[in-house]
Amino acid sequence: MSVVEADLLVKDCLLVPMDGRGSVSGAYLAVRDGRVIHADRPKGLAFRAEEAIDGRGKAVLPGFINCHTHAPMTLLRGLAEDVPLEAWLREHIWPVEAKMGPSEVYRGALLACLEMALTGTTCFCDMYFHEGQVAEAALKSGLRAVLAPGIFDAPGPEVGERMFEDALRVFERYHGAGDGRIKVVLGPHAPYTCSRELLERIRDKARELGTGIHIHLAETEGEVKDCLARHGKTPVEYLAELGLLRPGTTAAHCVHLTDQDIALLAEAGVGIAHCPVANAKLGVGVARVPEMLTAGLAVGLGTDGPASNNALDMLETVKFACLLQKAAKRDPTVLTARQALEMATIGGARALGLADQVGSLEPGKKADFIILDLRKASTTPLHDIYAALVYSARSGAVEAVFVDGQPVVLEGQHVKLDAEEVLREAAEAAEELLKRAA
Repeated sequence: MSVVEADLLVKDCLLVPMDGRGSVSGAYLAVRDGRVIHADRPKGLAFRAEEAIDGRGKAVLPGFINCHTHAPMTLLRGLAEDVPLEAWLREHIWPVEAKMGPSEVYRGALLACLEMALTGTTCFCDMYFHEGQVAEAALKSGLRAVLAPGIFDAPGPEVGERMFEDALRVFERYHGAGDGRIKVVLGPHAPYTCSRELLERIRDKARELGTGIHIHLAETEGEVKDCLARHGKTPVEYLAELGLLRPGTTAAHCVHLTDQDIALLAEAGVGIAHCPVANAKLGVGVARVPEMLTAGLAVGLGTDGPASNNALDMLETVKFACLLQKAAKRDPTVLTARQALEMATIGGARALGLADQVGSLEPGKKADFIILDLRKASTTPLHDIYAALVYSARSGAVEAVFVDGQPVVLEGQHVKLDAEEVLREAAEAAEELLKRAA
């Protein structure tokens, strides 16, 4: 009998690998040097591991991938509610953000990392300013991150120049940090906040650096109408003309797309970050997710920022994403629980260009996974694991979280962060921030 040597072994679990197979009962997940070396039933193999976890009554699946958020905005959570997007941004959010410095960004991001880890997220994609502070928070928390320092020049070219240069500094310092856990891309905010010249410059620099682009796109009807009036093209058509649509580009929201837009995005290999909760809360509409999936687009899920969601809980997001499509299309078959879970895992990895590393549990991939306790009232009895995870499970069932095979959460507690300290410092930072903004 062959013996498999492992650093970590989860024994006799219900494995949900998200690799094209269905769930596997009685499975063993073995990890060595931060990577998965076995994800299946034992099949006559013997295992010897430095650490073993009893997986009975538990589901093991890839960690959730939050494809779009603005992590430091935890400090603005609940600041302005039940107002239209334009008023929400211009009258409430932007004036306070103008007072945020590196310290506030760091404390807000650390709070976000704590919340995301405790609810099962192992990787997140963030766009904000002072993004180096978000990198520091991700490194301290143990999470994987794709960071897009925000860039725009709507207030003037000098602002765009400053943000562009800051993004390059973040790339130089943090791209590949944390043994590769940090990836830095360029983050033009949106077509309507960036001039043509700035977008072209970002396009060229991303190609030169060999990195990607993360951008807000076609979020509101007003954005689309304005782009048609100014350029005679939809925002998608405009970016296609500028050459920003390519593999490595991830577009957030994409609520208002024409059939031609969807075809252009699919042909270019653009990833989509679908943010259903924030889109619904701000009343901007319902994205055409079934049509995107049919066209072959890689669609992942994002929470968006915690000021517009107001949570960073991917289990909540995956359930809402599934139910929203059923309600909007008046068709309970239009998006299945399994498809929704795919968007939260392997779909998100594809959208961010990480599918060769994470998003599914199979030999050779990085060991980013979570363990959920299924012995809960909401998941008993267990008839369909996908239905249980998407419709029934609550984030409190997240028992353990591993990134690169290293524990981030054990027994429901963060092992790298002092939760009480993070909460206290974030609350203090928010209080001081609002005093300055007032």
